[in-house]
Amino acid sequence: MLKKIKWGFLILASISIILLTYVVTLVRYAESDVTLLEAYHLSLMALPEVVAVRHIHRFNGLNAYIVAEVEHESGEDVYFFVYEASVAYYFFRSQLIDEQAVRSRAQALIGNGQIINSQLGMLNGVPIFEVQLTDEDVIHYVVIDAQNGEVIMSFYM
Repeated sequence: MLKKIKWGFLILASISIILLTYVVTLVRYAESDVTLLEAYHLSLMALPEVVAVRHIHRFNGLNAYIVAEVEHESGEDVYFFVYEASVAYYFFRSQLIDEQAVRSRAQALIGNGQIINSQLGMLNGVPIFEVQLTDEDVIHYVVIDAQNGEVIMSFYM
């Protein structure tokens, strides 16, 4: 009986150590991501044509981009797509369709799906919106061309 208690304690301690290591690693990753986004925010603010950075996020598609919505000195909003520390693409907001229209289109395509997340990104040089929906424990992904509103792909997991 004493051996069973020792083994039980050993297994519980091992699981606890693994879980603690996982949590610490996750927190460190999140902190490094926040630090990276703050650094990009500051570097974009240093550009002479940028008045303000309104929103910034990381898009992890085929390539990882930092996507920033900035207020340009002309008064227009511009989306910068930063890849490998330089602005690879940029689009004026007026060149892209509205995110709410994209969300409505994706929801109409799936039917009863609840939108979990949507974000602007880049796929093979084309600005896209990736919309994630859930419908009865099935997760659907809809990728829509951000310039013309065409559905590029739709799949589920």
